[in-house]
Amino acid sequence: MKKILLLHSGRAHLPELLMYKKFLKEYSFVDCQEAKGYSIEDFDLIWRFMGTDFQFSKKIPCVHEYASLSVGRAAKLKDFIKRSFNARPSLRIFLNQAIQKRYSFGDQVPYLYRDMGIDEHFFRMEATRKEYDFVYVGNMGADRKFYKALDFFSRHSMGRLLLIGTPEDSLYTEYKKFDNLVFAGKIPYQEVPALARQAEYALNYIPDRYPYNIQTSTKLLEYVAMGLKVLTTSYFWVNDFEQRRNMAFYKFSEDFHDLDLARLKSFSFRNTAVDDLRWENIFKSSGIESALRILFCQMG
Repeated sequence: MKKILLLHSGRAHLPELLMYKKFLKEYSFVDCQEAKGYSIEDFDLIWRFMGTDFQFSKKIPCVHEYASLSVGRAAKLKDFIKRSFNARPSLRIFLNQAIQKRYSFGDQVPYLYRDMGIDEHFFRMEATRKEYDFVYVGNMGADRKFYKALDFFSRHSMGRLLLIGTPEDSLYTEYKKFDNLVFAGKIPYQEVPALARQAEYALNYIPDRYPYNIQTSTKLLEYVAMGLKVLTTSYFWVNDFEQRRNMAFYKFSEDFHDLDLARLKSFSFRNTAVDDLRWENIFKSSGIESALRILFCQMG
């Protein structure tokens, strides 16, 4: 059985790791964050979640997966460095076409797309008592200016906001005193749906700024699968998704000035089926399985 090392920083939430292990059972996957004392030479393939990779190795094939673009200061410069100096892999995997075009690698390395999917747990429609008015799941980092959301809900009588994920220490220190802001912290991924469903509305707060505005919002996909009423900022990816899927989300500005409770309650929300976005279907349509077989056949 071929051994594949999943190499990543451990800082980002990567639900796709579980998907690869689940649907590629003919291979033995080892997560670098769980392994101890491993050597690169112990593996038949290195699967890097990029990042940078300046190590040119002709002995061990490598897959580069670009699930996002660089963020923070000098983001475009970081992407230029990746494009210009990263080692040439055996295969590249991109989240979507927009990210592939942004990198525009000028070589002949084969590539494919693997978008984000939805775990089965989010589709289980169990009767749930509503304990919260709103829920937000995911990143609360300063780069997304999430403090604006907390500031708004702390100053306005909108109801209880459930926050699932790890906030920055400064945010937690400043806003934990507000009774309507409930910090659940980081919980096991498979337990998220049962807790999130206790809310009426789901918040998708994404700044309309590169690269966030062209990347798939996993939280929004999961909100829809759970049947929650979605509130979102307006930006390229979400507007395109909403139109293609014939859905209806309540749109609000990044400063929240147009988030009004009366308008919210009268808004005609609409979610449509997203069964085709289950991880199993995403995996099958990506072509990853056949690409790996071809890659290992070429190795001999």
